[in-house]
Amino acid sequence: MGLKSLAIIVLFIFQAVHASADSTPLTIGLLPGGDPKEIEKQSFVFAEKLQAKLGKPVQIFISKNYDGLVEAIKAKKVDFAIFSALTYVIAEKQTPLKVLLKKTWDGPFYFSALIVRKESKIKSIKDLKNKNILFVDEKSTSGYLYPQIYLRKNKLTDASFKSVKFSGNHAASIDAMENRKADVAAVFADDEKSEGGAWNRFAKNKSVKYRTIWISEPIPNDPIVVRQDFYERNGKLTHEVMYDMIEVQNEAMEQSSLQEILGHGSLMPATQKQYDPVREMVSVFEKQLKL
Repeated sequence: MGLKSLAIIVLFIFQAVHASADSTPLTIGLLPGGDPKEIEKQSFVFAEKLQAKLGKPVQIFISKNYDGLVEAIKAKKVDFAIFSALTYVIAEKQTPLKVLLKKTWDGPFYFSALIVRKESKIKSIKDLKNKNILFVDEKSTSGYLYPQIYLRKNKLTDASFKSVKFSGNHAASIDAMENRKADVAAVFADDEKSEGGAWNRFAKNKSVKYRTIWISEPIPNDPIVVRQDFYERNGKLTHEVMYDMIEVQNEAMEQSSLQEILGHGSLMPATQKQYDPVREMVSVFEKQLKL
């Protein structure tokens, strides 16, 4: 993807008001993985609150897809980014990055799940042949990589299904399941018992119930990263951004006003090493999965 197509990826750029004397904007990139409309709405709040603490203009870049954010940080259009675990591992191969924090929901990890409607005749992976399967994005950790690895270990490839489609985000996958446009969907789960996940967070039709036919091993939560070259030039500012992000999230948690962007719980310090399990999976399966 070249720079000429980058403008197509930039769907929204928000800049909060009351800029300080330092007018160089700080740009933070987001993925469209959850509910795009809610991410857009929360971005205004996030930018305004963070800018008020920093005394510096803040812009929010919401990519059209997962590849868009990788390309943006590589092209230095974005200073900080909130990636999925897989997208981060892919991005760091193209440009040096430093992990700062990670989001949390019910804990420091989340999960991938394959879900079906409760009344579905699909009971296990053995019943998936010739069914319509829906993924999120080829760069989605829980919405593609982890379930693909599980499926391939069980000798199920794209050819095993009646159709293989991508929704673009987890909310759209749940909408498709509610409208019977897919038989099974790969989405995130909040816990290993699959008591919560995309299916209740993005449900519009509360009468539709789901079953999980598979749940993954724990996945490290979404990392918040900074470009290494930005960090080397702006170490003090980077740490200010870290601490201010933590404060902004802690202040917003009771109202859940930023959970689509920063998660449900407090932001936690994170390191590159915590994403080694994802790197190992990518190294084994990247040729098969075309990563």
